[in-house]
Amino acid sequence: MNQDKNKDRNRNTGSKARYKSGILTVMLMLTLVSEGTVHAQQSGPSDRIQPVRQLAALNIAASADVQNGPRDAKEAGAFLDAFFAREDIKEKAGAAVVTVVQDGKTLVTKGYGVKDITAKSVVDANKDTFRIGSVSKVFTAAAMMQLVEQGKISLQDNIEKYLDGYAVTNPFDTPVTIGNLLTHTTGFEVREPADASYLFDPAQKGVSLKESIYAVFPPVVRKPGTSYMYDNFASRLQGYIVQQVSGEPFGSYVDKHLFKPLGMNSSSFSVTPELAGRLVPSYDGEGKAIPVYGFSPGEWPEGSMISTASDMARFMEAMLNGGRAADGTEILSPESVKAMSSYQMAIHPDLPDTTYGFESPVIPSGTKGEHVISKGGDILGYSSLLWILPDRRTGVFVSYNSNQDLRNDLFTAFMNHYYAGGQSPYEPTGFEAQSSELLTRFEGLYSDLRIKLLTQVEVTGNGTLMVSDMFSHHQLKQIGELLFVDEEGNPLAFKADSEGHITYLKYSNLYSYAAKIPEKPAEFPDVTADHPYAGYILSLKSLGFLTENLSEAFLPEQTVSRGAFIHTFNTIWSIPGSSNPPLFKDTEHSPYRQDIQAAVEAGMLNGTGSGMFEPDRPILREEAAVIIYRLLTGTGIRVPDSAAVLAPGTSKWAADAVRSIVSWKLYGPEVTESDGMFDYGSKRALNKQEMAALLFRMLLPQ
Repeated sequence: MNQDKNKDRNRNTGSKARYKSGILTVMLMLTLVSEGTVHAQQSGPSDRIQPVRQLAALNIAASADVQNGPRDAKEAGAFLDAFFAREDIKEKAGAAVVTVVQDGKTLVTKGYGVKDITAKSVVDANKDTFRIGSVSKVFTAAAMMQLVEQGKISLQDNIEKYLDGYAVTNPFDTPVTIGNLLTHTTGFEVREPADASYLFDPAQKGVSLKESIYAVFPPVVRKPGTSYMYDNFASRLQGYIVQQVSGEPFGSYVDKHLFKPLGMNSSSFSVTPELAGRLVPSYDGEGKAIPVYGFSPGEWPEGSMISTASDMARFMEAMLNGGRAADGTEILSPESVKAMSSYQMAIHPDLPDTTYGFESPVIPSGTKGEHVISKGGDILGYSSLLWILPDRRTGVFVSYNSNQDLRNDLFTAFMNHYYAGGQSPYEPTGFEAQSSELLTRFEGLYSDLRIKLLTQVEVTGNGTLMVSDMFSHHQLKQIGELLFVDEEGNPLAFKADSEGHITYLKYSNLYSYAAKIPEKPAEFPDVTADHPYAGYILSLKSLGFLTENLSEAFLPEQTVSRGAFIHTFNTIWSIPGSSNPPLFKDTEHSPYRQDIQAAVEAGMLNGTGSGMFEPDRPILREEAAVIIYRLLTGTGIRVPDSAAVLAPGTSKWAADAVRSIVSWKLYGPEVTESDGMFDYGSKRALNKQEMAALLFRMLLPQ
């Protein structure tokens, strides 16, 4: 945060070697909301035409029924070859595997690229392993469904039945059920894997699955069953319940009851030495291989699985054969397969949320009208996607060694090639759009339940809305009472309560609802509606970012310490605290030591020199500006803007950040302008009301 940067940067080499895993969560959420962001997933005409041209160039004639899905192994192989030969695809991953299953049998399994950039050894789709990230959740859900079949658990059971007497903090009269866990509709507060969950040192010992559950068990903050939020903790808890009910360690259970019966002999939730030896490496931005890492706990029911393309084909075969393996062994009943293939939760009939284990298509507008279930996965260095068309008895799995959106490109190309005759499910159907006056009930700010980013909805005319977030602005047309579509064909759906009041929307993040922020939030005794900072303070409070008791004074002019600012900042961005030894000498006993260490490892702050951080000192406004600037520009959310002219008084090392903060208008009424020059008050201590203005406006659409 000041000029003395090199000293502390040199001391931070250990955390750099860990690849900033502390900020992995927020990076994947923002730049790979990809399991989520629809606007980043669109492709132009050239993307649709290129594979067809390359197939023609290869002199491969498409069979007559290609428009009804892949049928011929040679043709399907040529399609994949053409796709992975594209230069834009090669740039997104150095190594990839893909398999296509049709009519319950594997049609093609192929590897592309090289698994070792030095030795140039080619990828073997049958042998080489990849981390499949959250695709692991499908297997955890399948294990749960096995126990449901056996009558050992019920979808209607209160989860407390399996928690050894632990009482869930739940202010509602509706319990969290097993079904809620499977559909991610628990109402839990967000809990993401902590930085310490990634183990880069083989000598490190992880906690047990049970310990990891009870150390962070979240409270219920929304009525169970009423809202959808993609939830890693809910899937981890599923794994723990499997362990509790079966009496077997989670990983052993899945291996015995799923992997072995299916012949998935190269799959495991544990990073075994044998599978790690076959793991295709992933590389950092400098071309250095990311070390093989483990986890704490050793097995993540939500995401630690390692597998091969051929193993994943065996699972898809079973899903498309009514739950039976190739040798006839039944791993799931047809009823369970149907439940896992049918949507159990949907914000709108035309925009589903989850089955038991799968989610909505990665690109809803690209399904060509087909029934598609999918599951994407992201983990440090790897991304994957599994999608199934149950009615067509077709499944596809792709995995690769980078965190890029290659999977979305493949999904688009595949659906356009094999189901070109289908149409988007969001074509206008003659719905009579509502008047501007009636549409005003949709207006307001909505906060994503998982990552808290804000979406603004404004009425622009009869049947039309303007929807804005940090990344974009879109014009949407009404095609149903609660359904709209933007200019790119992407859907937006609203949810209303029993009285017709709008409560949620789902749009840019397909994997979480966004809750409408109350127009008249509760007030503090000293911050009422007429306070100049009321909009900022009360909105942050309603979002859950301020912990002060509403019955007590907020003290808006009280200064904010450096440690307290980092804590609030990390809370907003869901950056988990770090359990690593503190970098700074004076933070060991600070209540914010884990927040500070996480921010250091994320590259957002440095010390004040001589190994110190001064966590209790009031944070200067320019110091706060630098932290905001580093995250927003480092993630690509905003572009630096040095157009603002500053009054004298800003440190040289903070000038770019402060100018950008002013240009982005991330401030309240405390910043003044005279003759085109802005007085930011850089050397003043930041107080609570100013922090509220800075942080709330940071979340607003540009």
